[in-house]
Amino acid sequence: MEIQINTTQIDALKEFFEGLSATDQRRIFLTAFRKAAKPIIAEAKSTVPRRTGNLARSIGSIAVANEAAIIVGAKKSGGYKGWHGHLIENGTVNRFRKTRKNASTGRVIGTRFLENAYNNNEHFISQYTEEEMLQAIDKLIVKINKR
Repeated sequence: MEIQINTTQIDALKEFFEGLSATDQRRIFLTAFRKAAKPIIAEAKSTVPRRTGNLARSIGSIAVANEAAIIVGAKKSGGYKGWHGHLIENGTVNRFRKTRKNASTGRVIGTRFLENAYNNNEHFISQYTEEEMLQAIDKLIVKINKR
């Protein structure tokens, strides 16, 4: 049994992608990564402990400067006070006040809401990222052809 695969389309797509500027390549990667991260962000927002809602509102993605990468998690920007996300995710040790009696202030038990969201959606990420990259390249080709 012989199987033949025609790779001319793949080679043309690879050649087109490599011919793009670094900015356009980064834009394609970031678009695909952000869309692939949406299920993780949605699940993390729905499972995060809610007291004020600040942490849930602050969960999102941030583009890494000068790289084709994003960071998913609780962000400090945007007026949301979600800077305590790492404490809820990982927990803390037992803490004490700095007084004469060393009164306990308690500890936070980690819920691993972000790690669980990633583990539940991990199998979709690579396939979904590939699909989104191809769609972003198609949109760029259409945009270039319109010029």
